Amino acid sequence: MNKNNNYLTGTVSSAFVRLFLRTAQDYGIAPTDALNACSVNHGVIDNRLARVDANDFEAMMRWLITRAGDDSFGFNSAKYVAPGAFGLVGYLIMNCQSGGEALRLVPKYEALIGNLGTTELSEGKNIVSIRWNCYCRDDLVRPHLIDEYLATTVEYSRWVTGRDDIAPIRIYFEHKAPSAETLERYQRYFRCELIFDSGVNVMEFDASLMDLSIRHPDPTLLKTLQEQAEKQHQELQRCDPVVIQVRSTLQAMMERTIPRRERVASQLGMSERTLQRRLLEADSSYQQILDDLRLELSQDWLISKDWSVSDIALRLGFTEPRSFQRRFKTWTGISPGEFRRRELSNALEETNRQVRSA
Repeated sequence: MNKNNNYLTGTVSSAFVRLFLRTAQDYGIAPTDALNACSVNHGVIDNRLARVDANDFEAMMRWLITRAGDDSFGFNSAKYVAPGAFGLVGYLIMNCQSGGEALRLVPKYEALIGNLGTTELSEGKNIVSIRWNCYCRDDLVRPHLIDEYLATTVEYSRWVTGRDDIAPIRIYFEHKAPSAETLERYQRYFRCELIFDSGVNVMEFDASLMDLSIRHPDPTLLKTLQEQAEKQHQELQRCDPVVIQVRSTLQAMMERTIPRRERVASQLGMSERTLQRRLLEADSSYQQILDDLRLELSQDWLISKDWSVSDIALRLGFTEPRSFQRRFKTWTGISPGEFRRRELSNALEETNRQVRSA
């Protein structure tokens, strides 16, 4: 059994928050209305680096679920699954070589998506079991988070392998069965035996799932992304307030300018020297945090914006495009242009797949 460490309930990535805000639009709910009602920072809409307090996330989910009035709200979010919804973890998975390699990474790094639960992977000779232990204690929100986890696991497995025929053998839900109409939709989607009110959330797959090939593996990029994930993972485990505060301050300012260290220190109400010392005590540094954010923002902008590589370089504070291109290749193993072409090609292929299957 592969089980990750326990985490204190803490934060949820803004990418994951946006998955539900997008789902809410299907019910006529504007993202800004949800954020205003729950006092969540609007920066989550367009900045994948921000993280939301887990308690605020649960409050927002309760508000959305209540407004939607649909017991399949969590389940419906699976239709909007893409690598970006899972942030760095999504990109890790899509660069693995096999289903087994991808599934073994999830328990270790899932806290990067959010501190909402833990995954346990059990590998048998004939059956592979994926169990999710949900941390949420809100009786309204919890079933929706469970349904989202189970549905997106199947959806993303189908997407990264290009195999629409992937289906579990059976699924155990801890909660009671939904309405008859919703249950019929679940059965059409999962295409397997569904067992409700079981007290656990477990998906059982044929062991052959572990050997399925991922469509576009890139071992070199995977290694670089895993190093980045390890850094972020360590930061979350430490949960040092100063690291979180510096990241949050930087991410709020970086689309306008690259703030100097003394300005960030001033924003946090401390001297530059004190900030440097506290980051050193947390086994971090201003430059490390800045580079982490630059990498994440550059990947985000290369995919979601039509800005030129030169424009992105300037926005990230590089004096010339060549400096950015060299740094990006150091980070990822490929050039910014190659990264953009590959991701856009993957997105086009997925769009064509959806059109063919419609």
